[in-house]
Amino acid sequence: MDEVHGGDWLDEATAVANVPTLACILVQLTGDTGWIHGRFVPSRTRGLEDNDDGGLSPEVQAEVRQAAAVELRKWFAGSPPLLSEPPGELLREMMSVSLGEDIPAAYIPMIRHELGLEGEPAGQGANAVPPGFTALIIGAGISGLCAAIELAKAGIPYTIVERSHELGGVWFENRYPGAACDVPSHLYSFSFAPYRWSRFFAGSREIHAYLADVADRFAVRQHIRFGLEVVEARWDEARSMWDADVRRDDGSIETLSASMIVSGVGAFNKPRLPNVPGLDTFEGVSVHTARYPDGGLDLAGKSVVLVGNGASAMQVAPAIADQVAALTVVQRTPQWVAPFPKFGQAIPAPLQRLLDEVPLYRRWYRLRLSWAFNDKLYDALTRDPEWDGGGKSINRINDAHRKGLTAYMEAELGEAGHLLPKVLPDYPPFGKRMLLDNGWFRTLARPNVTHVAGAVVRATPTGVVTDDGVEHPADVIIWATGFDVVNLLAPMRVRGIGRVELHTEWDGDDARAYLGTVVPGFPNFFCLYGPNTQFGHGGSLISVLERQMHYVMSLLGQMFARGVATADVRRDVYEDYNRAVDDTHAHLVWSAPGVDGYYRNSKGRIVVNNPFRILEVWQRTETANLGDYCLDGHSPAAVAA
Repeated sequence: MDEVHGGDWLDEATAVANVPTLACILVQLTGDTGWIHGRFVPSRTRGLEDNDDGGLSPEVQAEVRQAAAVELRKWFAGSPPLLSEPPGELLREMMSVSLGEDIPAAYIPMIRHELGLEGEPAGQGANAVPPGFTALIIGAGISGLCAAIELAKAGIPYTIVERSHELGGVWFENRYPGAACDVPSHLYSFSFAPYRWSRFFAGSREIHAYLADVADRFAVRQHIRFGLEVVEARWDEARSMWDADVRRDDGSIETLSASMIVSGVGAFNKPRLPNVPGLDTFEGVSVHTARYPDGGLDLAGKSVVLVGNGASAMQVAPAIADQVAALTVVQRTPQWVAPFPKFGQAIPAPLQRLLDEVPLYRRWYRLRLSWAFNDKLYDALTRDPEWDGGGKSINRINDAHRKGLTAYMEAELGEAGHLLPKVLPDYPPFGKRMLLDNGWFRTLARPNVTHVAGAVVRATPTGVVTDDGVEHPADVIIWATGFDVVNLLAPMRVRGIGRVELHTEWDGDDARAYLGTVVPGFPNFFCLYGPNTQFGHGGSLISVLERQMHYVMSLLGQMFARGVATADVRRDVYEDYNRAVDDTHAHLVWSAPGVDGYYRNSKGRIVVNNPFRILEVWQRTETANLGDYCLDGHSPAAVAA
């Protein structure tokens, strides 16, 4: 057995591993359910913590850790788990006990899937793909890579066009100080492509390295054409093909054709800069976080104005506060911020190796994370019509979150408690995206940091003026003002049947799609990270993309088996689904009075957030129903006849 730092690496790994996760793998390795009963039952996992010690006594923890090391040695020596396929009810019990939550039985299929306890669904191999059927993928970010890998698995030839000269999308573009993901690294990775992460929450450069590794691992890079931006895509009804005009860096246009298009352009790729009078006169450096220079900026001894207090700002401020002479944070709207127990923590080398070499541990660890960052929070989002929270909470659970988060803010501000009225939101928790604290409040309390509640109304050659009339000097202005996420796919034009433009169908910014993926009148056009696909209560974008592609591949496989090559979702199916989206949203926090955010369009409709439990999305995307589509231009009844 290899050794790390002079000791048996398994002993070192289990000594720092998550105890409730070890208990679950012990049940499978030994077949003994006693590891989740009696004195081994852990405390309830609170908030977003991992509950690594399970709240157990040191003696019980040691017993679990030592037993896990013994059983894993046997496993490495070739002894198979005695319970390789636990029955569904036992899996539910294991999950429930390890989290201290009663996990409903409806989640059993999801649990089995996440643990790899089911074979790949019978799909259509390369021989089933119609001759000449090809795919064009727009964008080489996370969505594009996910689509490429699934299409290749089915034997569908594809090409990716990417406007940049490197893959990675937002994780290539965003390189501002402190840029990182607020989803755990082991959730923010493809289920089929694990990685040796260095930190529990990875930074942007490591995520970009991961995506590059995935592209190389699955031979995707050779299918990418860089420096090409899609200007327009048109459906040719006579040929049942898409034609896409792509613009090269020199401005010349090339037309590419394909049987299907997958849009992987994402939503967080159009930086939103406020129209500030006088900004052109500013003599210092002005930069949006998404356009931060590759080599960084010299901020030492400078006066910096940071405009915004969303996710990007909350990463920037703590990362630069100790470099600058003065930092002024201009906050328009207060944000709810949750504790971030493992922020910045490195994953110990032995634990990295355990996650690498023991899939059973990695999968159970990921599964437990997924609950904390997924449907666990859903009940806090539902409006109780009998609850009177004075506009500050929407039900009893939501109010408990409000009280706990408020106490956390007070504790973090410490002697700067006078800032609490300025930073404490007056809307319910989760009404805007819940942010994770990486030292934001402690940064605001620093002597060289000034907090301003208001908005920038104009710029001067030497700084900015806020709406209270005060001018704030600046050598550098950093705009952490977010993105235009409601104008999906813009400025690209997409023309479907009858040359109808997609943005006409959407009335500009009122984007809709069935399952966030398909739109009637646009056959064989699939939009990843489309309308109403972002979970407002947690979850990983990557899991959403995997489910979308799972659905797309289910649809394609059935189409090919029937000998049809085009599918166009029925308008009634599309309308019914979007009616359900809107009706469900009407009962959730994002529709509560006084709640507003980037997820609303100009009509007041919520076009970004998904209103359903993640379980429901998983169920809806499990198997495509061909009856929901017109196939080869005909109704389902005509095709069946």
